[in-house]
Amino acid sequence: MQHTDSNIDYSKYEFEDFLQNEFFISSIKNKNADSEAYWKKLENEGKINLTAYCAARNFIESLDNYNNSSVDDAELSSLWKDIQDSNRKIIYRKLLIRIGSVAASIAAILLLAISLYQPRQQQDIMSYARKNIIQNENKDIQIILSESKTLKIEENDANIVYDSAGIKTAQQGISKKELTAYNQLIVPKGKRSNLILSDGSKLVVNAGTRVIYPVDFSGDKREIYVDGEIFIDVVHDGNRPFIVKTSDMDVRVLGTKFNVTAYESDLNRQITLVSGSVEISGNNSREKVVLSPSEMYEYSRGYGRVSKVDVNDYISWIEGLYIFKSIKLEDVMARLSHYYGVDIVCSEDVAQLKCSGKMDLKEKLEDVFEGFVFAFPVKIEYVNGKYNVRNNNI
Repeated sequence: MQHTDSNIDYSKYEFEDFLQNEFFISSIKNKNADSEAYWKKLENEGKINLTAYCAARNFIESLDNYNNSSVDDAELSSLWKDIQDSNRKIIYRKLLIRIGSVAASIAAILLLAISLYQPRQQQDIMSYARKNIIQNENKDIQIILSESKTLKIEENDANIVYDSAGIKTAQQGISKKELTAYNQLIVPKGKRSNLILSDGSKLVVNAGTRVIYPVDFSGDKREIYVDGEIFIDVVHDGNRPFIVKTSDMDVRVLGTKFNVTAYESDLNRQITLVSGSVEISGNNSREKVVLSPSEMYEYSRGYGRVSKVDVNDYISWIEGLYIFKSIKLEDVMARLSHYYGVDIVCSEDVAQLKCSGKMDLKEKLEDVFEGFVFAFPVKIEYVNGKYNVRNNNI
């Protein structure tokens, strides 16, 4: 069997695309050494959406179990298109009338295939995020691949890459067939990660952050969910906007660089734009805010404002530096708590103290504290598993 169209990009094929490809249907129903070698070659080269391919192949092979010799490849493609384009119940009745008793089995398999495969791809990412909250007590970086499979990474600064074949880290690789529609990256306090998504967009993920993203982007938009802080360099795609979702706002772009600070445990949200343009909208509001480079949108307690900033102050963390200018001491200590993975508590008499400075986050925490004690009227003590920051005159 010879494939007549070698230009098809099967890495972008979804389940329904395979079921509308007559060559694919024929090659599975009438498999031989050549066709099997063809699909295996694509799999080894990472040129096929393996999850969708396996689901579609299993579906076709299930049909063979019903000895359905009367339904040809074109009709099977047509039936699947009908399922897509029309109400399922109507099409189910149409199938029963159209090709007799065997069609009941086919329709049942079709509907089962839809229920098992399609919702995984189309489930709303916000719903998924709310239903799959991870209470991370682990000190390792984790990638939640499925309910039963978690990849742990012991490095402090992990590099993770998604491509057409699967996931690659410094220590191991995971095939796409082991992945579900959405994965979660959990970066604990005290660690950081670099993540390259399947479209090539690059994220630097800060400590104490959870990111949810699809293994492959499909449809007319690219969406991820963030609880924490990321810096992202979005690959431009004029046909598919990129949307960063948080618990209370969406950030929509085509291709740009910007920083998102949106820890659900904190009241403040910040979007800082480095280049390009972003559009910010609240989940419960029709109001939209468009940022230009070197602008920051800050949202807290139902109120938002845009200001001109030095973006280096807000993205210096990706280089291991923390620059702060006239920031409340309690906010500075909250940042250090995330960076170093420790509990730091400020007493009320120093919490509102305004601070300015620059810290090297690669230094030991004790050395950072020494700088604070030298520059500000505070003392820092370690008691009962946490650091207490108090006025040094008490």
